[in-house]
Amino acid sequence: MSKEEDITRRKHGGNIYSTVANERTDKERDLRLIYFKLVAIYPEGLTADECDAQLGIPLQTASARFADMKRYGWIEWCGTRMTRAGSSAGVWRVTKEEDDATEK
Repeated sequence: MSKEEDITRRKHGGNIYSTVANERTDKERDLRLIYFKLVAIYPEGLTADECDAQLGIPLQTASARFADMKRYGWIEWCGTRMTRAGSSAGVWRVTKEEDDATEK
């Protein structure tokens, strides 16, 4: 994934603040952190809100990295849970294929 690639560009429409934030983000670090926490500690899955609360990864960053991992086929939707704000949010876990690969 390149620094220039912005998976959320369609949503924010090229907003300058979002563009700058995308360029400053260490996506690979965030992907590794979330992914390995999902494998090792949270096999039942996480929401982006839980990543913010439990891992200290800002909600917007977690949401963008979840979108990347969905696109790569690394995670799958496994249900919904309530957020701290009382909204329903998707829960994501490592796909069975990815989980099997990490055990080898």
